[in-house]
Amino acid sequence: MHAWTKEGASAKHPEPWGLRGAFTSLRSFASGHIAFRDNHLERLLNSANREGLIWLPTLGEISDRLEEFLTRQSGSLDCLIRICLFEDLLGISSRPALSDGNPVKGRLFEYRRPEPLAKSTAEAQLYGRLHKLDLTTEDWILIDPQEQDLRESATSNLIFVEGNNLLIPDQFILQGIVLNKLMPFLGSEFSVTRGSPNKKDLGHFDEIILCGSGRGVAPLISIPELDWTCGQDQVFQKARSQYEELVQP
Repeated sequence: MHAWTKEGASAKHPEPWGLRGAFTSLRSFASGHIAFRDNHLERLLNSANREGLIWLPTLGEISDRLEEFLTRQSGSLDCLIRICLFEDLLGISSRPALSDGNPVKGRLFEYRRPEPLAKSTAEAQLYGRLHKLDLTTEDWILIDPQEQDLRESATSNLIFVEGNNLLIPDQFILQGIVLNKLMPFLGSEFSVTRGSPNKKDLGHFDEIILCGSGRGVAPLISIPELDWTCGQDQVFQKARSQYEELVQP
């Protein structure tokens, strides 16, 4: 990991969770291709604006720092790259991409994001809890403390499947880049309704699919606290196939 001051000097990358700032995570493949790179950098600046950060580097400056970071990496680039903007620092780190497409067990977490349209490093209560999980096969499924509806996971958007009908949350969430790219396909192949299911209605759904930079498109296999288990994977297989086409260079 590495960081730079707003003046361009090298600095130590801080522990991000709990600091005021914004972040985005990009998937880099072994070929060196980074999926949806420009979309992620634009999303990062949008989140930083929403967080009220005073110092905002240009898109070109962030891209240059990313290139500098990549030249320092050795071996395979099949990884997740996290870019953070803090009040006076830009930080970049990476870790191996181990969760792509893996079946996931959901762990329920009552939580309401304070600014759903931004990816904020200040949310230590959420992102600081990720170390409690094996992220290759587990994720926090967020349930609103008051409404008791399921909106997203800690790392991904959710798609709820009932036969040929899809229910996709769109309120009080950040619709991720992977889901945005998939929406034209989903809308052409399935009947799509926007909304978040209440926990008492979960038994109606045959599948729940996760969409995110790290997971790509992955199946949720169970939420033990709600006694829900996946019943099929047909929609997942179609969505996954489309995703694999979308991330090609």
